[in-house]
Amino acid sequence: MEKAVRSLIALTLVAGLISACATPQQTCLRAAQAELMALDRDIAEAERAIARGYRMTEAVEPRTTLHICAWPREPVLFCTRHTPGASAQRRPVNRAAEEARLESLRAQRPGLVAQTEAAVAACMAG
Repeated sequence: MEKAVRSLIALTLVAGLISACATPQQTCLRAAQAELMALDRDIAEAERAIARGYRMTEAVEPRTTLHICAWPREPVLFCTRHTPGASAQRRPVNRAAEEARLESLRAQRPGLVAQTEAAVAACMAG
């Protein structure tokens, strides 16, 4: 988890730096397409969950690690450190509920495509 959090922070910082260099039109286009892209990701994840029969979730589990500490009067001393850890777990899906959710997401898509096209056209015009 710690590595994943660092990667997410680094990615966010890089994205922030890149977006600072983006033109206003690029920023507008990215914002206009963000909701449709998120919906498409949700649709793809629901399709994968139905095909696999399970959904992967991350669970935070506390972990205790042992490391060497240095003290002035002790040659070697072992210390423990409590850190949060993450583990991926398979969660079975309710196929009927997941299929209903997928159909709902697919039903939202045409309206969102029309809104996105209108927003993209506005970005291109202005």
